[in-house]
Amino acid sequence: METTIVASRARGRKPVSALGKVSMATLVVIALDLIYLQVAMIGMMIPPLVVFVVLSLIFAGVIALGFRWAPILAVLVSAAMLALNGEPIVSGALNPTTSFAAFLISATMLPATAIGILGGIAATIQNYRFAPEARRTPRGLAYGLTALVAVVAGALLVAALPTKGIAAGISPEMLDSLPVVSTKNFEFEQKEIKAKVGETVALKLTNVDGEAHYLDIDELGVHAPMPAGKEGLAVFKATQPGTYTFYCHPHADKATGEGMVGKLIIE
Repeated sequence: METTIVASRARGRKPVSALGKVSMATLVVIALDLIYLQVAMIGMMIPPLVVFVVLSLIFAGVIALGFRWAPILAVLVSAAMLALNGEPIVSGALNPTTSFAAFLISATMLPATAIGILGGIAATIQNYRFAPEARRTPRGLAYGLTALVAVVAGALLVAALPTKGIAAGISPEMLDSLPVVSTKNFEFEQKEIKAKVGETVALKLTNVDGEAHYLDIDELGVHAPMPAGKEGLAVFKATQPGTYTFYCHPHADKATGEGMVGKLIIE
């Protein structure tokens, strides 16, 4: 009886293959990215994200136990992350100039989720189709992962290099003399801006948040970026009096007035 139980356990658990270890690593990367997002960028713990962190680490441990089916857990977590956050992950990875913190997360999360899906599927198939001694490391896996790490590291290094602000070419004295529109804690500190009809308006933009914002005024064609931790400039002219809404399109709902929203009054 004891021999049968041991044999059954042996059939259910296998030594972790190279692809299984890759699946484990992707779950750890996802968990670390989510922890960094909450600690460094948001500044608070978000329950759904905490759940993903806990599940990712638990699932990585399950894969380490050697269950043949376990790598599919990496597929589930990775697919869920892409389904729920695919757009910001991809856009963040393609735009390293908005925020280094956001780029760091996207540049590591995107390959981790992609590898988690592909590697998890391949590891699960390998576990069921091949004996432990036949589950060899795929040719080129080490070289491919090394090349990917080098590309990501290079992209992060380039993104971390200091760049000139959007207001390049304007003296600091001139910029400091302009009216200011600033953001802090995902809010515009100035809820109301006033200007006169026909005058050219120049605004100094400052953003101390860890994520990029925008100053959007649709009616005037203003969509000025406010990179994280940098100063920028917005210049426009209003030809019609009235009250316009200015907002940050990633962090506001213009229709309901919720989020980063303010009023521009043209007199």
